[in-house]
Amino acid sequence: MDTNILTQNLGLSDKEAAVYIAILELGESTVNPIAQQSGIKRTSIYYFIDHLVELGLIEVAVIRNRKHFKARSPEYLSVLQQRRLQEVQDAMPQFMSLFNVSTNKPRISYFEGPEQVRQIMWEELRHKEIRFIWPLKEVVEMIGGSNFMAKLIRQLREKQVHVKTLRFPDQEVAYEGSVNTPRETWREIRYVKPGITFPMAIGIYDQDTVAFISSKKEGYGILIESAELGAAMIYLFEMFWSQAKPQPKSS
Repeated sequence: MDTNILTQNLGLSDKEAAVYIAILELGESTVNPIAQQSGIKRTSIYYFIDHLVELGLIEVAVIRNRKHFKARSPEYLSVLQQRRLQEVQDAMPQFMSLFNVSTNKPRISYFEGPEQVRQIMWEELRHKEIRFIWPLKEVVEMIGGSNFMAKLIRQLREKQVHVKTLRFPDQEVAYEGSVNTPRETWREIRYVKPGITFPMAIGIYDQDTVAFISSKKEGYGILIESAELGAAMIYLFEMFWSQAKPQPKSS
């Protein structure tokens, strides 16, 4: 059996994984058969068994003054993984407090290729308000097509992220959710004058994060966390927004 799922996903050592698999195969057993089945020396195997018991993967019972070991149902592996995830989530505020230590310098991240640039798009889901200068055709081709955009739009709608999008009539491309229905209030769409095109997308996430996404030709994206840049870009965006026309109402 491939033990990578135990070592990579659950954090067991190679020897702990070998002991667990041996006990799983043997059913209920004393230590000698487990040592033989796993190939681990008897003198050191108790160390690995004790850790598996601590994790809750193995149960121990004393029968006639001898310890017997039995694996819990493999379904408990998913419980263990969920418990570890919960521990990480519980500690997240402490991690974020370290991550967000101010250095008075912008944080700049560079992304190359469609797969990496899609991370910039998923970043939208972490924010409450999004402003985008969005030349659809060029950018949609860059990040992987209309299927990806439709999936992102569904999640933005579910989370009710407020989105304001400036679009270009000459660069439109249709996909599921690309335009608003009459009842949608989470997103506002306005269009610049026909004949104007734009070479790349610019997004402002909340007040302090700015994204730049190129066309497929150059294939890159940049995410900058900067309050000053965010404020400047919001000012420019709102200036263009005030001159753009709302999306025509559909019946």
